[in-house]
Order: sequence, then C-alpha cells, then structure tokens
Amino acid sequence: MTAEHYHALYRWFDAHPAARRFVVALDRWLPLVPFVCYPVLLCLLNVRLVQLFLTRQSAAPDLMSEIARSILVPGITFWVGTALRARLDRPRPYDQPGFTPLVQKDTHGRSFPSRHALSAAVLAMVWLYFYPAVGWCMIVIALLIAVVRVLTGVHHIRDVAAGLALGFACGFVGMWLL
Repeated sequence: MTAEHYHALYRWFDAHPAARRFVVALDRWLPLVPFVCYPVLLCLLNVRLVQLFLTRQSAAPDLMSEIARSILVPGITFWVGTALRARLDRPRPYDQPGFTPLVQKDTHGRSFPSRHALSAAVLAMVWLYFYPAVGWCMIVIALLIAVVRVLTGVHHIRDVAAGLALGFACGFVGMWLL
C-alpha cells in the first residue's frame, strides 16, 4: 500500500474510533492465540506419549520423533525468518515521512518477512498435522494476524504475504515431507 492508501485508511479509522480500537486490540491480543496454544499442543502430545508408554504401544518412538519435529520445525523457521529480516532490513510503512501507524512502534526496518505472520503460519501447520480442526482455525487466525498487521501500518502487504508463505511452506515441508 502506498502512503496515500494508508492516509485514506487512517482517515476512515479516525472517523470510526470503535473500529480503530477494535483493530488495535486485535493487533495486541490476536498474536497471543497461536503462541499460547502452542505449549498446549506440546502438552497434549506429551500426554499422548505418556499414555503410549504406559500401555507399551510401539507407536511411542514415532510420536517422539513427531514431537521433536513439532519443536524443531517452528524453531528453525523462526530463526530463518529472523535472519532473513536482519539481512534484508526492509523499511516499515511508518518509516515513510509523514506516516503514523495505528500502533506506535519504535522498531525501524527489519519488516520483511513479518515474524508475526511467519510464526502464526508455521504453528498453524503444526496444529494441522496433529489436530486438523484446530489447525484450520489456526490458519484463519494466522490470516487475520496478517491482515491486522497491515491495517495497523506496521507491515506492508508483501511482508505479511512473505511471512505467511514461508511459514506455511516450512510447516508443510517440515511436518509432512520430512
């Protein structure tokens, strides 16, 4: 989006303060959903693992390797995304002169890819692998996080699109193809 697009959007938000508060609240609280739910997933998987060990089922080693992947895939993806951001050091929308985002930020540059979108996407893929119904809900949440990051002016569309693409791709490859 160009500066003119953002200015038009923010004029609309200025005219609709309830919508502005709603988007700002989503920006603050929505990213917590995948990050709070991820430890819940790891706990569920470990409970399942303990149950398999207690019943002496042969599937326990397979689940152990899946749990390891469910930790390594998001961790490596997050690391790669962070390294890519630092290397590319792309400007944020609010780095433009005369632009004020809906959410005040002090960070400059390091916008591409969006780590919020990347992390939410890869965690959604891990959920999708183990619990498809929850995984689809997490995909919707990842998409909403991406939209909100653009609406608040902290990322360009390309930033969140790249974050989503990288997160979904790494999650798919790491959970289904490795």
